[in-house]
Amino acid sequence: MPFDAGLTAAVTKEISDKAAGARIDKIYQPERDIVVLSLKCGGENRKLLLSAVAGMSRFGFTENDRENPAEPPMFCMLLRKHLVGGHIMFVKQLGFERAVEIGISSHDEMGFKSEKSLIVEIMGTYSNIILLDEKRCVLSAIRYVDLSVKAKRQILPGFPYELPPVQEGKLDTLVVTKEEFMEKLSKDISEGFGENAVDKYLISNYRGLSPLIAREISFRATKQTTFRLADTDREKLWFNFNEIYGKVSDGVFEPYILYDKDKRPMEYSFCEIRQYGLSAICIKCDSFGELLDRFCFEKDRNESIKRKSQDILKLLSAASARITKKISLQEKDLAECAGRDKLKLYGDLITAYMYMLKKGDTEARLVDYNELDENGNGKEVEVPLEINLTPAQNAQKYYKLYSKAKTREIQLTAQIKAGREELEYIDTIFDSLTKAEGEKDIAEIREELSISGYGKKLESMFGSRSKSKNARKQKMKKTYDLMEFRSSSGYRILCGKNNLQNDYLTTEVADKFDMWFHVKDMPGSHTVMFCGKDEPDAKDYTEAAIIAAYYSKGKDMPGVPVDYTRIKNVKKPSGSKPGFVIYETNYTAYVTADEDVVNKLKV
Repeated sequence: MPFDAGLTAAVTKEISDKAAGARIDKIYQPERDIVVLSLKCGGENRKLLLSAVAGMSRFGFTENDRENPAEPPMFCMLLRKHLVGGHIMFVKQLGFERAVEIGISSHDEMGFKSEKSLIVEIMGTYSNIILLDEKRCVLSAIRYVDLSVKAKRQILPGFPYELPPVQEGKLDTLVVTKEEFMEKLSKDISEGFGENAVDKYLISNYRGLSPLIAREISFRATKQTTFRLADTDREKLWFNFNEIYGKVSDGVFEPYILYDKDKRPMEYSFCEIRQYGLSAICIKCDSFGELLDRFCFEKDRNESIKRKSQDILKLLSAASARITKKISLQEKDLAECAGRDKLKLYGDLITAYMYMLKKGDTEARLVDYNELDENGNGKEVEVPLEINLTPAQNAQKYYKLYSKAKTREIQLTAQIKAGREELEYIDTIFDSLTKAEGEKDIAEIREELSISGYGKKLESMFGSRSKSKNARKQKMKKTYDLMEFRSSSGYRILCGKNNLQNDYLTTEVADKFDMWFHVKDMPGSHTVMFCGKDEPDAKDYTEAAIIAAYYSKGKDMPGVPVDYTRIKNVKKPSGSKPGFVIYETNYTAYVTADEDVVNKLKV
């Protein structure tokens, strides 16, 4: 994902063109490392996203909404204090680096005019959002860099702001002339650098190039993404280098996004990318804001959910491993119990032949009277005896061992069944996490875990987070944001995202004649088509089944089996875990989960 200096220049120009003079109306901080500025731009509302998330850092306009926390973080409050009501004076790139400055004219507490700056640095794990005062001293930042960190600069309140250190030994990509480029190229080849690949050479010697763009220049000049520098046509190399970065100098950019054959976004850039040939689809977007939304929003959401639910994942993974190990040991014990019939046989034979035995015998060879042939002859069985026990005591010992083994077998069978049911339940929680769309959904999962007996474990391992204010409020209000769809014939279809929503939908919202859908024998969402006593068309049934299949663990399977029946046939056993139901008199449809169909039907 190359958010390089070229793309920084492109996005900076787009923001500068559209947001110059814009008023900052509101400020949100939906995540620790993400800030959203709500702008009034000449009667038009826009949202400017600033992200310092490691691996996904960027800035640009966005159309996507994000769930905000109930209480804004301190950094957000400070930004609101200094910037809300202010106007954007300029947006500029700091050199040809992945850093941008947003100059803002606002007023202080006394009503006097003041100028502040927001610095966004796009530098991987070192990405940052920094607020500066009119003297260009740090007021606050998403990440502080103190004296304990081995860094060339400190970012602390009151410290003067310093630009990120320039990449030493590299030329400025935007100002290098053809003569300088050719002279350096000849010198480097003569000094033995001709064996290097073209793309590696460009990255090592010029600022702001991403691997993607370096490969693109190599491909355009040599028709290969990796090519020996000494064998490269120097005029072609300069021409293609200048063709891309000459446009950057002139402020000419084109937002392109690349999709693989499965329609998944794989790259994006400020110029057309040709190196992938027919193995990728290169599409031009209307704006860089649209490009970044297309590429990053789904990744952002998944990473956000992963970060916020890290404690749940850790708890459930540990529980799953512990239960799996326990079941394995129990199955070994159960296998040993399979020999209990031999213990009863020993007791029966000792009792039958007691007149032949005496205390002090260590073993006896006795005929098994249960398996006599037609001549009255039977198989001899060797029965071990304890030397210090009488025959009667030996028989009693084997009967007791048999009784214990029988009882143990019953207990182990029940425990193994309960363990497997617990694993199936944990699997449903993992499935719910894949469908969570924000903090509210995660809070509902925490509430469910608390109901299921995992709440105290979460609290003991990770503090009181599992009993958050959001979770308590949701429990009191009992409102659930179910996913909503419309079938082709207009029937309303609702789908749960977790077990609490599944219970709510199936037992409280749906009518007894509505149609209920669920993937067969695996975790998935309860899906209900609200049709009453109507008999929908086959297409409506298929669409509802596709939704149920898509929001299940079998999403990627071909021909997913989906059971469906009337709600009146679905029962929730008393005392069962959230989301668990039993049903009968059902039909089964086999469908393929189709994302395009689901998105088309979604309200």
